[in-house]
Amino acid sequence: MNILSLTFLQKPKTITFHKKFIMQKITPFLWFDGQAEEAANFYVSVFKNSKVDKVFRQGEKALTVGFLLDGQHFTALNGGPMFKFNPSVSFYVTCETMAETDEVWQKLSDGGTALMPLEKYPWSEKYGWVKDRYGLSWQISFGKLEEVGHQKFTPSLLFTGAHFGQSEAALGLYTSIFDGSSVMGILRYGAGEEGPEGTVMHAQFALHGETFMVMDDPLQQQEYTFNEAISFVVNCEDQAEVDYFWNKLTADGGAESQCGWLKDRYGLSWQIVPTELPELLMDPDPARAQRAMGAMMQMQKIDLEKLRQAANDDSKTIITVQATIHAPIEKVWQLWTKPEHIIHWNNASDDWHTPRAENDLRVGGKFSSRMEAKDGSFGFDFGGVYDQVLENQRIDYTLEDNRKVQIHFSEVEGGTFVMESFEAENMNSVELQRGGWQAILDNFKKYAESIG
Repeated sequence: MNILSLTFLQKPKTITFHKKFIMQKITPFLWFDGQAEEAANFYVSVFKNSKVDKVFRQGEKALTVGFLLDGQHFTALNGGPMFKFNPSVSFYVTCETMAETDEVWQKLSDGGTALMPLEKYPWSEKYGWVKDRYGLSWQISFGKLEEVGHQKFTPSLLFTGAHFGQSEAALGLYTSIFDGSSVMGILRYGAGEEGPEGTVMHAQFALHGETFMVMDDPLQQQEYTFNEAISFVVNCEDQAEVDYFWNKLTADGGAESQCGWLKDRYGLSWQIVPTELPELLMDPDPARAQRAMGAMMQMQKIDLEKLRQAANDDSKTIITVQATIHAPIEKVWQLWTKPEHIIHWNNASDDWHTPRAENDLRVGGKFSSRMEAKDGSFGFDFGGVYDQVLENQRIDYTLEDNRKVQIHFSEVEGGTFVMESFEAENMNSVELQRGGWQAILDNFKKYAESIG
């Protein structure tokens, strides 16, 4: 029997829900590869009482797309190819008529793949699990909204692999962190059932009045687990709330990431975001918005005061370039930091080269590269001092003209994501500087992927 067909068997009819869906503290955040706006428009067309809300653009391209489905907020991001959806996070959709159940299933199945067919199951007169045309997973069920906290869409977390058996502990952690939380009900596997006795077949709980579901994977055979393709944004009123949620969710095995992202101890991704951040990033003055964006790209936990200062400081501009390298992070780190490799990739075009490189990779250590035109017409030394070195994670340094640079390395599906942020100089345009640094990073990508 398909693993997915086991996860909801004997879903309890004794679980009742009494807390009505209130202010949305937590927003699902969906990572797309250039299809965010298209996907948002598609989902809005599937569900009634839905609309596209705010679209944040860079030039003509949509960066993020906010949309509402039956009054619930979602955000879609054009983040690139690094992360792909999988069924470890799906959205349980409660439909109150058979006709609606059939209609939603038909629309989401168009171009998608059925993971469990739409039919009668012990827990529902009609239920199906589908992966839509974009890879996002939905569980479509005929039922009553009052049974899911009057919430049309319920995030459902499937604990697989190394995190199998931890869904109940995760439920306990999350309800201990968020106000307005409660455990609505837990059904465990019994002796002789599909999953190990005592593990969670199905549980529901509320965080700040919002309903969530968790399950343990009974056969423990899935290779996928949580990743950044789906994260949950926690909307914070002030810095104190940012600090609180950041500290709680990174504690005891969680991991800090960039730009307000983190992973908790179970590998689930969250974004801890002050409500003032979007205002800064969408400031009517594009220069202020760009400075705020540049400052954010250099942060792990969001620091509101530093963001405000950066937005107001017209003496500095932060430029960011990035690339996904199809190679393991350990290999990428070595190729980036070893002089015998630096000399092969540290140029923006084929008519330049780096004949010499030195690198003392430690805090306080110095580095230097000689960059020259191949015809000998021009050359310069590029160097600085390291401020922070975290192997396979991060490098910070100060250039000889006192400008700051940060480089972040992150494991992603299919390789390593590299992001460089640097303070712009005043002699050349921002566009020229961004183009030059991006060209060098692209050359590194080409070199790294060519090395066996």
